[in-house]
Amino acid sequence: MKALVTHPGLQHSHQMAQALYEHDMLKQYWSGVPVRAPGEAPPWWLPPGYHAKVREVAIPKALRRHPVFFPGVLKLGLNRYVGRSGSAYAHRIFHLFDQWVATQVEALGPDVVVAYENSASRTFAAAKRIGARCVLEAPSVHHRAAEAMLPTIDTSYLAQINAHKDREVELADLIITCSAFAAQSYIDAGVPASKIKPILLGASLPDSVVRRRPESHLRFVFAGGVTRRKAVDLLLEAFAKLREVHHDVELVIVGGIDDALIGAQIAASAGVTCLGSLPQGELFQVFADADCFILPSRFDSFGMVVAEALACGTPALVTDHVGAKEIIEEFPRAGWIVPVGMQALHAQMLEMANNRGLLRDARMHAGMAGRKFTWARYRHAAAETVAALC
Repeated sequence: MKALVTHPGLQHSHQMAQALYEHDMLKQYWSGVPVRAPGEAPPWWLPPGYHAKVREVAIPKALRRHPVFFPGVLKLGLNRYVGRSGSAYAHRIFHLFDQWVATQVEALGPDVVVAYENSASRTFAAAKRIGARCVLEAPSVHHRAAEAMLPTIDTSYLAQINAHKDREVELADLIITCSAFAAQSYIDAGVPASKIKPILLGASLPDSVVRRRPESHLRFVFAGGVTRRKAVDLLLEAFAKLREVHHDVELVIVGGIDDALIGAQIAASAGVTCLGSLPQGELFQVFADADCFILPSRFDSFGMVVAEALACGTPALVTDHVGAKEIIEEFPRAGWIVPVGMQALHAQMLEMANNRGLLRDARMHAGMAGRKFTWARYRHAAAETVAALC
C-alpha cells in the first residue's frame, strides 16, 4: 500500500508523510511549503533569513514535490486588488491547489490519498475514479460547531467554503481529527462515528530548557494568535480583575496581534507585556520562566502550545473547548480545565494567586505530561490508522 500526502502549505502534513515513509507506505509527498531531508541544503532560491524555518524530515527528495507557486501567490496578497478578504483569497488558493493535485492523481496511481481540509474535494473525486481510499486530515472542528462557538458574518464565499468541506467529508473514507473534542463536533454534525479517528497531535520538545527566573511575583503566559477565537479578550478581562486584588501578577502574551480591538485592550492593560512572535527556542524559554500557561480558547481543535508548555515544566490552564485538554485529563495534576468564559478563568487564576504552592506542585507533573505527547507518538498512531484502512 502506497499513499500520496498533499497540502497547499504545511501544517502537520510533513509529520503524516514522515509517518508513512517510516512504515514504507509513502508514494509521494506534495506540499507548497518546502521541507528538507537531513544533510540536504535549503532551496537555493530561499532567502537566508528563512533557512532556519525549513522543517527537516527523513523523506528523500525523490519522494517530494514542492509547488511553491501556491504559497507564493498567497504571500503576494493579491486580494487587495480583487476585492476579496484575506480569508476568501487564501481559500481560493487552496482550491486551486486541490485542482492541480486532482489533474495528476490518476497518473500517479496511489492506493491512498491523504489530503487536508478545504483542499481535498477535487483530489478525492479523482482518487475515487481509480479506486484509491481517501483520508481527510481535519485540523479544525466541524464548521457548524465553529459557527456555534464563534459566530461570523455570513458571506456567499463562506457558504462555498463550507460546501467544499461538506463534499470532502462525504467523499472521505476516513477523517482524522486532532482530538476527541474535534471528533465529537463531526459526530454532532451527523458524520458517522465509524468514519472518524481522533489522533492527538504531537509537539516539538525543548532540548534543554530550564527555568531561569527566580520565584517572586506570579507570571502567566499566553502564546498563539491574539484573536477572539483564542479568547484573548476574555483572558485580559480576567487578568484585569485579578490585578485589582493581586498587584504583583503579570501576563506575558506571545504572538502576532490580528485584532485591533484586542490590541487596544492590551495597550490599556496594566501588568501585560506583549512580546510579538518569537522563534521556537525563545518561546520555550518564555514558557519555562512562567508559572502557568493559559490557553482560554473559545474553540481549539488541539492547541500544540499546551504540550510545548507542559514539556517545559509549566502547568497549563485550558478551557473545555481546547482539544489538548485530553493531556490534562490524563495527567490531572499537571494543570486545570475550566469552562469557556471570563468568570471561570478569573476564579482559577485567583485560586492560583491565593495559593501559589499549587503551581509549584504541578511543575513536576507538567514535565511528565508534555514529554509523552511527541511527534513520534503521533506518527506511530497515524501510520497504524492509515494502514488499517487497507
